[in-house]
Parts: sequence; structure tokens; C-alpha cells
Amino acid sequence: MKKSLLNFCLFIIASSGFAQEVFVRSSMSLVLIEDFGFDNGPLVRKAYENYPFPIGVYNNHQLPQTVMNLNDYTLTPEEEASYGVEKTGAGEMISAVATESTAGVVQDNSKVEFQLQKFIKENRLAHESIKKWFNIKEDGSFDQNYVQEMIQMQMTEEQKLQAVKSGSASAARDANREYLLDNTYTVFTRMNFVSNEAVALGIRQAAYAVAEKNLSGLPLELAKKAADKIYEKTSEGFSVWTTGWLFDLVWGPEEMKMLTSCAENGKLNMEKFYAQPFKMGFLGKEKATSLVTFSLKKGEGNRSDEEIIDLSTNRNIDKVLVKLQRSYDQFMPIFPVQQDKPVGAYLGVKEGIEGGEKFEVLGPRQANGEYKVLGTIAVDKKSVWDNSYGSEQTEGMTLFKGKLPKNAGKDYGTLLRQKR
Repeated sequence: MKKSLLNFCLFIIASSGFAQEVFVRSSMSLVLIEDFGFDNGPLVRKAYENYPFPIGVYNNHQLPQTVMNLNDYTLTPEEEASYGVEKTGAGEMISAVATESTAGVVQDNSKVEFQLQKFIKENRLAHESIKKWFNIKEDGSFDQNYVQEMIQMQMTEEQKLQAVKSGSASAARDANREYLLDNTYTVFTRMNFVSNEAVALGIRQAAYAVAEKNLSGLPLELAKKAADKIYEKTSEGFSVWTTGWLFDLVWGPEEMKMLTSCAENGKLNMEKFYAQPFKMGFLGKEKATSLVTFSLKKGEGNRSDEEIIDLSTNRNIDKVLVKLQRSYDQFMPIFPVQQDKPVGAYLGVKEGIEGGEKFEVLGPRQANGEYKVLGTIAVDKKSVWDNSYGSEQTEGMTLFKGKLPKNAGKDYGTLLRQKR
């Protein structure tokens, strides 16, 4: 059985390559950090639940665990030591500068990374991800239907026909499994909805205290007036704060050996499976903020406060994903070219495109898993698709200036990746 499972799961990469390159999209699951004890918290939670998974950018590899509560994963002193939590960190700094006006406004994220690691370990998220890829049931049975479907759905009709004709369909499918599993990510999101007035008031109070300590007379009055002007400019409305933590499934030859070692009599021994140290690695975190003024812009006069919160929250989630993509190369999405005269692709404002960005034109993937870069092409500033949440432009694509490189082969499809 070990041999049959190995044949099922091994990733066959012929040294000469395959006739058809299959585009394999990265996969992602989303987990919400349950933490909505702030003004308008229920509306922000509802807005998050409305967030449309970015199909076309990532495969939806949603895991059973979709929500986690930080209070359920408080770290003991021993756990803090084992995770390497620093005693002097952001949390202590936040506590030191917090004022009565900002109490409960600023979130302490200094230990969240380690609480998430505890959550991942206790809920066996790495095991759950592998179980989903291979349809592993609690009785140990498994099949390859899901992983085949994820690869098949990303092939163009031309690729499918040519692969079948050349007899390489099965080999091409197997060659992409390792890449598919190794590019599996989980993003944890924590939201906050902050009164700008509370933050601005805290800043003004701090400025007053500094001025009163160091100045007197006219200079003191001028300093206070300057602080008042800053307060007036920054105190309107609210802000949506979003922090995203990015983890990836650790997968390679060693993990493959760990999986195959669990095979017994045509099934997996689930006790052995759960005992394997499969894990998720922490890549990093990013933050994004969106201003919510409620002073409606032209064309938004019919939006309610709830709709404005919904719009701002969802667009802010997109901002966090874009920041994570641009900070971590492996998480950067790849987009198939949809037309070549002019060059167009299904991406736009939602993916952080403003116009003028340069994209790499990719050729076939190499034996080491990296794509060959054939050239670059720039986004046409006049033809950026507004596909942002709530936009009325539900259909369209972003166009690029110039032509594709001559060696951009149609037999494997042309792919684009934003250049850092």
C-alpha cells in the first residue's frame, strides 16, 4: 500500500519537461479573529461575513476552523518562553502611552502571532489542510478527486485538448501536485473600528502635557493652538483597522514521507497521521487602515451608515491581502492573460492596481519550480478595471501597454506577475 500511495502522491517531474505547462494557482483559507467588543463591532463582523473570497486570485481551500477567539488561547508563562515571546514588546509600549481617552481603542497585537501558533497546533490546522487536499476521512480512506479538480479547473480548454492528445495529461497533473500543496496559505484577520476623535483627543492631550512641561506664556498658548488645529483636522469620523497574519503549509519530500508512512491496508492509520509533526510556518503580518467619514461622496448619497461600514471594511481586507502579497513573493498571485491585443487580465483596483505598475511576463515553470521571466509589460493608467468591493463595474479587465514578448508561448498560456 505504501507504494500505491507513493505513486498516488509523488510528483513526477521529467527532466525534459512536459508539452503542456499547467497554471497552478496558490490556495488560501481565511480565519477571522473573533474580537468585536468595540463601537459598531456587530456591523464590522457582518461586513466581514459579506467579504467575497477572491476567486480567480486564489483557490478557496477553506478549512473547518473559520473563527478563533484570542481569549481561548491565552499563553501561559511557560508557553511564552517556549514561543520566544519578548517581555518588552509592543504591548508594554501601548500600555505606557495609553490614555483614558484611548483605553480600549488600541489593540495589543504583540502576542497574537504566538496565540495563533497555539491555535494552529491545538486544532491541527496543518493536518486539516492535508486532509482536504487528499479527501482523507476519519476512517483513513482517501482519494485524489479534490486535488485533480483544483488542477483541472486552472487549465485552459486548449491545454486540456492538447494534453490529452499528447498523452501527457496524467503526468502534467502529477507534476503540479507538489507545487499546489507547497503554495497553501492561511490568513488570520483581526478587525478594529476606531473613533478618530478618541485617538485625536489622546494625541492632543499628550501634546498639551509636553507643552505645559517645557513652555510658558505665549509659546505655550501657541503650542496648544497648534495642537487644537491638528485635533480638528483629524477627529472626524472613524477608521477601520485591519491586521493580517500570513501562514503557509510546510510541504516537501520529508512531509511526503511522513504521509506515506501512515499507510496500512489501503488506508491511512489516523492515529499515526495525527502524530506526524505537520506544521504551518509563519511568514509575517501587515496592517491596513481605511477612513470612514460618513460625509458621503458624490454618488454615495443613498448609502446608509451600515453600507458605508460594509464598503470600508471589505476594501480594507483587500488592502491587507495586497500588502501581504507585495511583502512575500511566494504569496504574490499570478494572473493568466485573457487577451493579447491589447493585453488584458482579470485584475484591477481590488488587487491594488492604480496604473503604471510593471508586470513580469512568465514562461514555462522550470525544473526548480520557478517561472522563466520572458519580459515585462506595464499597466495602462487609462484602462484600470475598478473591480473593488461595491463597484458597479462588475465585468471587465485591466489592459496593458505594449505587446507580449515574441517568445510568450500560447501552448502553455501566458501568465503575469507583478514586479516588485
